[in-house]
Amino acid sequence: MNLHSLDQSAQIRLDAMRILILVSAFLNKKSFILDLDKIMLYDFYLKFPNVMIPESEYIKVSNLDFDGYYSYYHWKPDRGHYQICLGFLVGKKLIIKTIKRNVFSYSVSHRGESIVNELNSKYAMKLVRLADYISKKISLLSEAKVEANINLCIEQLKMTR
Repeated sequence: MNLHSLDQSAQIRLDAMRILILVSAFLNKKSFILDLDKIMLYDFYLKFPNVMIPESEYIKVSNLDFDGYYSYYHWKPDRGHYQICLGFLVGKKLIIKTIKRNVFSYSVSHRGESIVNELNSKYAMKLVRLADYISKKISLLSEAKVEANINLCIEQLKMTR
């Protein structure tokens, strides 16, 4: 195994854990359809909270970091990468893939919920709080509105460069 494939494997696992935390935040929203498109939109908020979430709603952990400052390079997300991460999580039985109203939807399994509950690093706790915010606030918006908000934040960020 070469270094590139090790880096790619590590990235998949890191992204999969962040996605698992996101999916677990929707545990009590049984009728909500958490499909691939919503996961990609909401995950942008998790990856770049300092860009996407107003300070009044979330206590910033730090000032805008390098990744956040250049977050617009990460938009539009790589569907294939998300499918790999979701496949990894389904394969490990951490999330469940079902069909709701003719759409693939993802929910956390008991095993995945247990793993999220055992996470105790500062970073994991921050992601859990952010995912909860996304589940309660951002998920109330239409996908078009969420995407428009992302595009607006990115345009504002580009203007500050």
